[in-house]
Amino acid sequence: MKTYGTALGDFLKARRDACQPESVGLAREHGRRVPGLRRDEVARLAGMSSEYYMRLEQGRVDTPSRQVVDAIARAMRLSSITTDYLYRLAGIGLPRTTDIPKATSDTLNAVLHRWRHTPAYLADRNLDILAANELMTAVTQGDIEPGMNALELTFTDGIKDKLGDWERIARETVSAFRYLGDETAPRHRQLVASMRSNPDFARFWDLREVSLPLGYEVRATIEGLGDLCVDVQNFTIPDLQGYTVTLYTAAAGSFTEQVLRDLAASLEVAA
Repeated sequence: MKTYGTALGDFLKARRDACQPESVGLAREHGRRVPGLRRDEVARLAGMSSEYYMRLEQGRVDTPSRQVVDAIARAMRLSSITTDYLYRLAGIGLPRTTDIPKATSDTLNAVLHRWRHTPAYLADRNLDILAANELMTAVTQGDIEPGMNALELTFTDGIKDKLGDWERIARETVSAFRYLGDETAPRHRQLVASMRSNPDFARFWDLREVSLPLGYEVRATIEGLGDLCVDVQNFTIPDLQGYTVTLYTAAAGSFTEQVLRDLAASLEVAA
């Protein structure tokens, strides 16, 4: 049995369990005990035989066609992000970038440091932080800087104490890590193995969710700075599959915007 076949089957089962009949136009029978959809229901909605779909979930299909994957995605009404991840698991999606050219890395690093009034950082497909500007490091008090990993950082006690909605943010971070990552890469496997000892990470990881939150609000209490509220914006890089640039912004006239302005001014004076 192929490893990717097993991963595809596990993912399909997780999505089937999470999909409710009403969400795909099916009536819920009285006394129904199935947590989500039955295999035969997905197969019928996707226009394929129940036996073929069962083989998919059991990892016994080498490489399903794009038409098959699209049919399943439509049947369970999967998002474009989830469908893209499904392509990769099926062996028909674009591979993740294995390395970033030094010239590209230097260029992106220079761009980040030109944003003197906007905290920003660059992360690879494993959420390893490759570059961060001075304002990002200052506002996070050294939590976000090159050499750190955003996934590991999210599950530290210090971050849990700072964030006002840690449960949501942690769950989204895990689902983004799954989507952005390369399951075949040693670094990805090492991170999953080391993080599995954390019960919260294991709980979110086993949900097998994928997402790429493009924008969301984060509230945090930072010692010496106060209660901050930032809008986090994540931007993917088309030529670098799995790499993201993350920016922090604040509402005009807000307390957080003033804190960022003051920090930026102090950094310019220090320079």
